[in-house]
This record gives sequence, C-alpha cells and structure tokens, in this order.
Amino acid sequence: MIKRVNSDDELIILPESGLEAQKIRALLKAYGTNYEFCSLYKSDEFILARFYDDVVICKYGAADNNKLDELSKFLTFSGFSKIFCSDDIGEILKDELSLKSKKLYLMKFCGEIPEACSNYTELSLTEAYDILKTSFEINFEPWYLDMSHRIRHGISKLYGNESSVLAVQHNLCGEALLSQIATIPEKRGQGKASELILSVCKALCKSKIFLLCEDKNLSFYNKLGFIQSGFKCELSE
Repeated sequence: MIKRVNSDDELIILPESGLEAQKIRALLKAYGTNYEFCSLYKSDEFILARFYDDVVICKYGAADNNKLDELSKFLTFSGFSKIFCSDDIGEILKDELSLKSKKLYLMKFCGEIPEACSNYTELSLTEAYDILKTSFEINFEPWYLDMSHRIRHGISKLYGNESSVLAVQHNLCGEALLSQIATIPEKRGQGKASELILSVCKALCKSKIFLLCEDKNLSFYNKLGFIQSGFKCELSE
C-alpha cells in the first residue's frame, strides 16, 4: 500500500546512498512534508517524491521489480509529467504505462585535478540564469523559486567563471551531484566548462561526485575523468 508521508521520521528507511535517495533527501530537507506541491509517499518497497508533476522513485530494501503493479496504478491515478528512476524500474514502467524512455548515464568522477585548478566563484541566481538560458530551455520563475529555496536551505549552490556555470544540486551523505552545466556560445570549445568542473570537483574532493549525461556528452566527461557508474531512466508520456 502506498501512503502519504507526513513526517521526516517516516523516511528513516531512506537509503544512505544512491542518486534517487539523495534527490528525495534534498527535497525533504528543502521543503519538508507539509507542501502539496512537494509530497512524499512510501510503500513496503518504494519511496516516491512528487515535486509538482515530476516524480522520483527510490527502491529500498529487498524491493521486487516484478511487483510494480501497485506503483503503476498509483502513477496512473495521480498523473505525472516525468519520472526519474533506476534503469531496471524504468524498463518495466515504460512497457506497463506505454511511456517514452530516455536513458541517462550516471558518471562518477575518478580523475586527477591539476593543483592550480581553482578558477570559480559563487554566482547569483540572475548571473547563473543569464548563462543557462543560452543552453537550456528554462522557465525563469519556477527555476528561480526552486533554486533560491534550495540555496537558502543549504542544499544547492551555483558556481561559475567568466563564461560558464554549473550547479551543485546537492552534496548529501558524502555524495554530490553536478548539474546545469553550460557555457555561453561565443566561449564554447575553449575549455571554460572543463576548468570550472575540475575546480568544483577539487572543492568537493571529500565527497563522491556524480553527474548525469546523455550519450552525446560521454566522451567530454570521460576526458575530464568521469567514468560510467550505471544508468538512470527518465520517463515521460
């Protein structure tokens, strides 16, 4: 049975490691359990977080991927825009719910960092957005509201240099996630993003550092010292 989580104590079962767990933990730390637009649920096998219409599914314990019927019915009833989950769960839900599936590579940083690599500064939200909008289609108002809230609660940070930006989406339980990496068009191909990524990795050296990427960006991150650590799945209708 999938039920609504009404207190932090109910999520003591949340795994200490894993990207889905950290995404849910970040939402819990930023928003708690009292908002309708950010709601959390659990069953005997899964923990779910819904942020507006986006859903994150975290498997825990001895969850059986063959027992997803209740989860499928819940998602169908409640609706969603996107679902983020492990690759194995995604493969099953894709077929059961007739969804589009995007496979994402989970990349872990295992490279070496030049000693002098420290060219970055913390950016304001507007400074970061001015760079991000050149690479991504981002609706400013919801992005601003969410990111500013996460920053105020110590969950996320925005870093950049003169032409590039990235977000440390979270750094929880010794696992950090980099995202929203972009460079303004006229400076692309000059190593600005690479320098920024390595500089931030140096600052986060006490944590395991991850990012998600598509196939087209694999070689870029491989050259920086990221290696494939698994797959994740993004589902949509």
